[in-house]
Amino acid sequence: MEPAPEQRPPRAPPAGPKSALAFYGVVLALFLPAMLAQLASPVAGLAATQLVVFLVPALVMTAGSNLRAVPYLRLGATRPALVVLGVLAGSAGYLVAGSIMTATQRVLPESWVKAYDLTRLFEGPEWEKIALALLAGILAPACEELTFRGYLQTTLALRRGPRVAIAAGALLFAALHLDPVRFPALLVLGALFGWLTWRAGSIWPAVAAHAANNGLAAGLLLAAGVPEPPPSPSLGAIAAALVGGGGALALLVALYRAASPSPPEPGSTVALRDPSSASIVFDPSRVPRALGAIALAGAAALLVLAALGLARGLGRP
Repeated sequence: MEPAPEQRPPRAPPAGPKSALAFYGVVLALFLPAMLAQLASPVAGLAATQLVVFLVPALVMTAGSNLRAVPYLRLGATRPALVVLGVLAGSAGYLVAGSIMTATQRVLPESWVKAYDLTRLFEGPEWEKIALALLAGILAPACEELTFRGYLQTTLALRRGPRVAIAAGALLFAALHLDPVRFPALLVLGALFGWLTWRAGSIWPAVAAHAANNGLAAGLLLAAGVPEPPPSPSLGAIAAALVGGGGALALLVALYRAASPSPPEPGSTVALRDPSSASIVFDPSRVPRALGAIALAGAAALLVLAALGLARGLGRP
């Protein structure tokens, strides 16, 4: 029997920017040792980054805030057509972002471009290249979208609305990579992924777009190898790729908008794990013991890898 309206406990205000920024601070604090962990082992370090830095903190924060993970993190199923359009949008976004990154490389100091060259990750043995490609194309899109478009964008949208949430989520996504060469391109991709999530009310089209973008980049490196010396496309080639990719992306955005005419309201994501308590203020005691143990074990493993990476870095001539 439903209680009368006057008997229902008042619901606490939804989580807002403060909790989003606090969560981002935790992710950033974990990301710094994750960078060292990738020096110890690119494969183990990348896997630990996705699981320990992105996936587990989002699950812990959601559970500890008395929120059901599926609606709040936008994990619910969506129409297959939107996922297919997400794949196509991510492919077009790859051309746009690649053109932007190439243009950025032309204006930044050459030393910066060399220092932040991620293609060096694919200079190892064949098994390592394949493992990195699989992690980048499958695990990374799921974990990063759950964090940025799932937890962060949802949390920001509850107080500031979808536009601010998409923009802020894209900015935080690009900034966390600590990569000035890729920053403008990541900003564009983050905005695209955020918009796809908002329109669908689900992260899965954005996961598909992210996977398409990463998969194309990793697949080309696997097929063609690391170019030596790196290519330097002409301004005309950059402009042609930007116009072509931008035109295709504009068409796909229009199709996606028509296929998702009614984005859900931000408040629809708030469903309490324990309806007897109206508070959604984070409380560590609400985190399931198994999840808490996984979080602690993951953090310990990450720190061990980071120490090994630091030792390896200091041991280089």
